[in-house]
Amino acid sequence: MRNYWGSILINKYAWPQFSEEFPKPDFIWQDHICCSHAKWYQVASDLEGGIPMFDIDVSVGPYEELTDHKINYVVGQMHDGIKWLEKITGRDYDDELLIKAVKNEFRSCHYWAAICELNKAIPAPLDEKSMYSLYVLGTLKKSAQWTADFYEKELYPEVKDRVERGIAAVGNEKCRIMTDTQPPWAFLRIFRYLEQYGCVSVGSLYTFGLIGLWEIKEDGTWGPRSIPEIELTNRDEALRALAEWNLSKPEWQHFYHPQLKSDMMIRIAKEWKLDGVFLHFNRGCEGLSLGIAENRLAIQKAGIPTMPFEGNMGDEREFDLERTMKRVDAFMESIGIEKQNLK
Repeated sequence: MRNYWGSILINKYAWPQFSEEFPKPDFIWQDHICCSHAKWYQVASDLEGGIPMFDIDVSVGPYEELTDHKINYVVGQMHDGIKWLEKITGRDYDDELLIKAVKNEFRSCHYWAAICELNKAIPAPLDEKSMYSLYVLGTLKKSAQWTADFYEKELYPEVKDRVERGIAAVGNEKCRIMTDTQPPWAFLRIFRYLEQYGCVSVGSLYTFGLIGLWEIKEDGTWGPRSIPEIELTNRDEALRALAEWNLSKPEWQHFYHPQLKSDMMIRIAKEWKLDGVFLHFNRGCEGLSLGIAENRLAIQKAGIPTMPFEGNMGDEREFDLERTMKRVDAFMESIGIEKQNLK
């Protein structure tokens, strides 16, 4: 948000190397689940002289309490938004492309979750630091044909092959942890520090659940949500399927109650066979850090060691790397893991 507003104010765009003027959009289209989303773009609109803007409120409560009334509320906004788009752009809305995009989103979300599920393997084929480079495709373009194809036809088979051949993300793996939300982006080398202990972070609720959609399978374990076997023939069916699908997103659930996040993290810790959980008290995302102290207590009560650390994903001045590494040292000592000689 700070980067976005700052780029408007100085009229500089980060490609290539801040030499271009910041592009002015024709309109702004935004859902509102996180506490900053709609206000972020309201300010952007004002700074740009009043860009037309449409927001959809999707904060209808946790998925386990979903009703037809709540789905209708979201779908009604989407229908209104399409009419608004046609008016603003002067173009007709193409329902065939909508249906294609919805089906692509189903595939992207399903296969990203399937890829994350493969990290149940020991050794883990992916580490969290690498996953950041891969999940972002679905973050930005999950409805695109190329994203769905990449996850289904390229990335999933490759990671599955790594599992079958025992290829490890961290070759000296002897300890497995997870994190919870966004990392301190300017200090991803903390994951490299973990490797000195033979420790791999297999992911996080954030990397698993921002793009991946999940469901409880017949054997009681968490697995990728099945792609809906439904025929979409018109706009309303497509929008209704899209709304219901997204409202089940794990990363949207814990805006409503800390226990929802705790339950998901405890499930991951047990099914992915983890030795501990790192909790980022992240001042850069109040929404996903909401209730984090309660999460820590619940995870500890479940018998899983935790390591809290403070930071701010959006401001590197609020992260102490040396202090955090010392906390890692103390945590590893507490669970009996020693540094390995990697020479």
